[in-house]
Amino acid sequence: MPAPRPWTVLAHQPWEKLSENVWTVSAALHRGGLQRRMTVLKRADGRLVVHSAACLDDASMRALEAWGEPAFIVVPNGFHRLDAHAWKARYAAAKVLCPKDVAAAVAKVVAVDGHYEDLPSDAGVSVSPLAGIHPRLGEGVFSARDAAGLGVLVFCDALFNHPHLGGFQGWVVKTMGSTGGPRVTPLMRMVGVRDRAALAGHLRQLAESPGLAALVPGHGDVVAQAASDTLGTVANDLHSA
Repeated sequence: MPAPRPWTVLAHQPWEKLSENVWTVSAALHRGGLQRRMTVLKRADGRLVVHSAACLDDASMRALEAWGEPAFIVVPNGFHRLDAHAWKARYAAAKVLCPKDVAAAVAKVVAVDGHYEDLPSDAGVSVSPLAGIHPRLGEGVFSARDAAGLGVLVFCDALFNHPHLGGFQGWVVKTMGSTGGPRVTPLMRMVGVRDRAALAGHLRQLAESPGLAALVPGHGDVVAQAASDTLGTVANDLHSA
């Protein structure tokens, strides 16, 4: 395992403020190609939960710090750990949390302080495991609800909504089925989903969440229109695949 990389800023978009307690940003995974998405959820107690951390430029970080204190760094699976060490070095008091099943993989990059069940209960932000996910991934779904009742669901690799890309790499990931509209990708179905029916059922249940306003994928664009219908379609496509 190579040494964890220092704070390294690659190209990224501005903050998207989805609600009074959810900010998100799309950033380069490497120099070109697929994008990844970091989402920050503000708890009712004012502390911030940083989901799938990515290193941003100084202006973006100052804006975040003015909004709240990064208190929890969430590594949502054993692959989304690239910048977790750099974030922990910058915010030493923050607790690193991850799904229990992937703690050993995450610990190769950054010390793990706890698991999802160790996230203190809060009126605005919660997390639950996703049904049907293979333990090698161990993903959950985060839910945030603001004072107006608007709800946002935050996923990792269980939900992609990445636009098509150009060039040879774009052709490869399109052929793999990883780009296009909202979906559980074929790769995720193959290596990350143990029980498609269980995951599809859970997604349908989540689609019925009152006030659901947006879906945040691990990679790609936020679904900010017809979120419930979109998630229901993703579930149906998964079940019938």
